[in-house]
Amino acid sequence: MKTIKQLMSSPVVMATVETTVGKLRELMNQHDVGAVPITDEGAGANAEIMGIVTDTDLRNVKDSTLPVMSVMSTKLCYINNDDSTATAANLMLKNGIHHLLVKDQEKVVGILSSVDLLKLVASKPFSFQPHLFFV
Repeated sequence: MKTIKQLMSSPVVMATVETTVGKLRELMNQHDVGAVPITDEGAGANAEIMGIVTDTDLRNVKDSTLPVMSVMSTKLCYINNDDSTATAANLMLKNGIHHLLVKDQEKVVGILSSVDLLKLVASKPFSFQPHLFFV
């Protein structure tokens, strides 16, 4: 069974609250990521994560000069890198989200997405998934 540490995206691409929507889109495209944690102005190693912006958050934003702070979600969910994938899936479902910030100790070391979990399920032969069926 793969672990969260094996499934997560790492290193984490971050932006600050002062970053514009346009710059964030460029950053997300450049690094091919669907979510970026937003930190306070001091983007050093100990910067506090203030929120997260996902590609869904940006979908209907027309003004690329807006600061990401105006579109970010402040509802942050964390999971430990040694937690189970079932725990991750349940946390996403319970909170209606598609991205979890992954911690090792108190440091954010990755992001796990619902797509990462779906890829895990899809990689298993159908015979190992008796609970999945199609009508």
